[in-house]
Amino acid sequence: MRTLEEYSVEYAVIARNDQDQIFHTHYRDRVIYTRTSASLDLKLLEDCLGLARSKFGGRRVLIAPSTEALNRFLLQQRESLAAMHALVPLADKTCYESISDKAAFTALCRAGGLLVPAEYSVLERALLPFVAKPKEYTGKNGKTHSPVLVFSEAQRRAFAAEHESGDFYFQEYVEGRSIYLLYYFGKNGHVYSYSQENLVQQPEGKSIVAARSARYHEQPISSEYEALFIELGFSGLVMVELRENACGQYMIEANPRFWGPSQLFVDAGVNFFAYLLQDYGLCKPQAHEFVKGEATYLWFGGIFETLKNSGELSFMNCTPESFYADFDIWMSHDVYKRSDSLDVFTMELK
Repeated sequence: MRTLEEYSVEYAVIARNDQDQIFHTHYRDRVIYTRTSASLDLKLLEDCLGLARSKFGGRRVLIAPSTEALNRFLLQQRESLAAMHALVPLADKTCYESISDKAAFTALCRAGGLLVPAEYSVLERALLPFVAKPKEYTGKNGKTHSPVLVFSEAQRRAFAAEHESGDFYFQEYVEGRSIYLLYYFGKNGHVYSYSQENLVQQPEGKSIVAARSARYHEQPISSEYEALFIELGFSGLVMVELRENACGQYMIEANPRFWGPSQLFVDAGVNFFAYLLQDYGLCKPQAHEFVKGEATYLWFGGIFETLKNSGELSFMNCTPESFYADFDIWMSHDVYKRSDSLDVFTMELK
């Protein structure tokens, strides 16, 4: 929304429910509909598209590819949405799923000579610590799963009791520096790239809460992933997570959609959101290339939530002492401690 405001692009927001944080930001007046159910259906989307058109007078509407559940739904309904003049800025369904489904993309990377973590054939033989990853977005019972980190025999037993092991595959847990390679693959073939190093993460592999700019997009490894996506015929946004140690740079997963700490690339002047808008003719191309600067990202609300619940943050390539020694600098870059969202920042500290 900050980017849409900057580029004077008309937009509307569909609130998740009446507790949505959007109502505590400067963008509350952009809400045209508040959902009463988490389920997605085509009629709801059609109604929302109609509300947006009546407000702005436009015919074409682009739907932001924000979450995995939404994107899967949009891909299933792509033909119907096209008839409604709704733009879905995603790769085709087969290509999208070959990247987003963890087992499929791991296989693609392995076949392309890219380094991936070692795998174990069955749960019982996996060496601790390891990661249980869902093979596909939806399991046999129709439920969606997240990766599960397993560090002890007790956790292995708990996993076996709670999950259908056939829905998962098992990889070694790779220690090391946490890197995001960031891309926008334009419809005209142009590739925009950037990268960040993640320094602090919530437990169990959840949200990144502190990160900084990096230069991995200038290394050969970035060109290798670019070549892979081009070969797949991919277009749009995608993030590749790597773990780097003395043995190499391991692919952990890829997300062909919006990703959490996106404020970092916006602040760095490498605005992938603007690339997307330009690609679909929603704002004018800049007369010059974006200047690739450096930026810092912090989500203090995520840190506070973890500590309040007696959780342990994961520190990567930094120590808690060094991180907190510069905490006043980190706080000046908080994603919500800004004039348009200050109420969200204070609410998260309650």
